[in-house]
Amino acid sequence: MRKFLRVNSPIILLENYSAAIPKPRWQVYGERYAERRAINKSFEFTWPQYQRKPLNQLLMSSLIQQTDSHCSYCDAYPLMSADNTIDHFKPKSKYPIEVCKWENLYVVCAHCQKEKGVNYDEKLLRPDEQGYDFYHYFYYDFTTHEIKILWGLPEEEAQRAETTLQIMNFNHPAMKESRRLSYEGFADRPDFPPNHKTHRFMFE
Repeated sequence: MRKFLRVNSPIILLENYSAAIPKPRWQVYGERYAERRAINKSFEFTWPQYQRKPLNQLLMSSLIQQTDSHCSYCDAYPLMSADNTIDHFKPKSKYPIEVCKWENLYVVCAHCQKEKGVNYDEKLLRPDEQGYDFYHYFYYDFTTHEIKILWGLPEEEAQRAETTLQIMNFNHPAMKESRRLSYEGFADRPDFPPNHKTHRFMFE
């Protein structure tokens, strides 16, 4: 999980929903979804329309831009059509108000979308949270290609790192193999454009 800086929220989420409803659009969308969920727990979320286009399509370019087309969680690159999914960091079923909140939305690969799913814990690390750094919590084992927790972390930080590894399943065999191939492919190519490497934290 490589740190990235979140860009400012697209204006369409922040502007008032209407003159009659002077609330940010993201908040109105969330409140409406929450109301429907309260009536029917099985109500399925669909992205609201804005000027006849699904909101997720309008947000995708900004989400991709801030990660340089990498997965927000595992840093896989490039994102393919099947990978262009938006993950709700706080699951929409449990936090319906935040279903369209900018800070809750992450572009992720298919693996991370599937593994994280609706799992969430307050201890879960965010790649864009203030003060986060991969090498503050983890180190990379170049022999096994596993992501491991640093020794000697304060208990709370060690718990956050452990929770993150468990929920994201970063050491799934397929993930380890993907990182191995990336490392062997780029290790002897120091001049290769950094943003075109996958799993960039290995080379930093």
